[in-house]
Amino acid sequence: MILPAGGRISGEFAKLAGVESKALITWQGKTILERTIEVFREIEGVNRVAVIGGDEVLERARAYDTEGVLREGSSGPENIFRGLEWLSSQPNPAPKVVIATTDLPFLSPQGVAHFLNTCPQETHIGVPVVRGEVFDTHYPNTVATYVPLKEGNFTIGCVFQLSSEALLRARPQIERLFELRKSNLALARAVGLGTILRLLTKQLAVKHLEDRCYKMVGCSGSAVIDAPPELAYDIDTLEDYQIALTHFAEREKTPQNPIKRETHRP
Repeated sequence: MILPAGGRISGEFAKLAGVESKALITWQGKTILERTIEVFREIEGVNRVAVIGGDEVLERARAYDTEGVLREGSSGPENIFRGLEWLSSQPNPAPKVVIATTDLPFLSPQGVAHFLNTCPQETHIGVPVVRGEVFDTHYPNTVATYVPLKEGNFTIGCVFQLSSEALLRARPQIERLFELRKSNLALARAVGLGTILRLLTKQLAVKHLEDRCYKMVGCSGSAVIDAPPELAYDIDTLEDYQIALTHFAEREKTPQNPIKRETHRP
């Protein structure tokens, strides 16, 4: 289990939250980092957790008896690969890893287990995909970005299942795509004209994206459609935080039942 926790906030958002690290935002009496660790500890098979972040994050992770506490690098991909390298160095490393961001306030063992149990085990990457109308029903009045596909409008979740070996093999391509994010033109070239034209003409399907993923990074990917919407509600902005506080805090008071899974995962 890899928890990259290097995300920072600033300005009015940091002032209201009282911290500069998104992972350390307090939610229902605990930090989101602590809540995320607790969620995955309730899922059988998540034997090791690696947290990657700054000094304050690592101090909190140590206090929570986290197995892997790793100092952050210079980029998001580097943080993920630091976690992966640590997991791979442990005895009996699992072939699959789970990566989750540490800004998901509504994450639950039930939602994560549903996604992991639905992921096709034969593919290298499992990505949760949430229908726009489902997300809007669960979290009304939020500002979400949807990708219009032939099957409908979708948003992507922030919990992923990946093959350790395939992820390491695709590291150069992943790091290159991360660098290209700063240039829309360069990123468009990498994605491909055909994919862009299908998107603009509303002819882009989930299968096209899965095929393009394989061509770009050499890994087979599966979009897990109808994933739980809680996997896609992340706190990126002050507005996200305020909406969560004012409209959805009551949902967190519902007791969560532990979910036990037979499949072993790191």
